[in-house]
Amino acid sequence: MAKRTYSSLNDPQADEKLQQFRQNLDKEIDHAIEGHETKMVYIGFVTLFVFATVIYSAWKF
Repeated sequence: MAKRTYSSLNDPQADEKLQQFRQNLDKEIDHAIEGHETKMVYIGFVTLFVFATVIYSAWKF
């Protein structure tokens, strides 16, 4: 069985494109993580406010 050889392994242009792809992917992942963290903090504060309101309402009335 013949071994496959990939020309992209020795191609400097392919290495550059791969590095660029990885950098773009890292940026997109970082952006997505920051957006997710922001949403989770918002949900946490809203949940805390709702629980505090329910507890206060149960205690007051």
